[in-house]
Amino acid sequence: MTDRRSFLRGTSALMAHAAFPQVLAAFLANGANAQANRFFASPSDTNRVTLLVDLILPATDSPSASEARTHEFIDAALNACATTKQQSTFRAGLAALAADGFDNMQTSERIALLQRRAKADISLPYDESFFKILKDYTLTGYFHSEIGATKALAYERVPGGYQGDIQLVATQKAWAI
Repeated sequence: MTDRRSFLRGTSALMAHAAFPQVLAAFLANGANAQANRFFASPSDTNRVTLLVDLILPATDSPSASEARTHEFIDAALNACATTKQQSTFRAGLAALAADGFDNMQTSERIALLQRRAKADISLPYDESFFKILKDYTLTGYFHSEIGATKALAYERVPGGYQGDIQLVATQKAWAI
């Protein structure tokens, strides 16, 4: 009985993972419902999160997190997937940054503020850490986007056979899943 249950749980997770990009795209494209299901309370929250994701993943030889619409992913995913505690932690973190004048700072000042805040946040449990939640959702949204999977990671549309140990060169990108 437990083998069947484990199989069903694993299969459900696999199918949900495979359908995730399509579900998210449909959710974001659903006009009125998407607007009603927004997590961010104001355009300034959206702008603040856009700045934050670009500080975490700026444009380099691959596009930035905002170019991959990671801020929109975070908006949708926090509303649909995060616990009430995680949502309140995230809202409080955004409000604290706004109170510190984050929106009007220069990039170097923003980075210094985030480093100080993240250092204080590191010992907190996940549900109570704004920066852990922010990083988690940023990386998930970016590397599950088409831009992240094809331009930031190495991508092979139809992969070859299994090779258990592939040597990487120093300048090679990590492989997308």
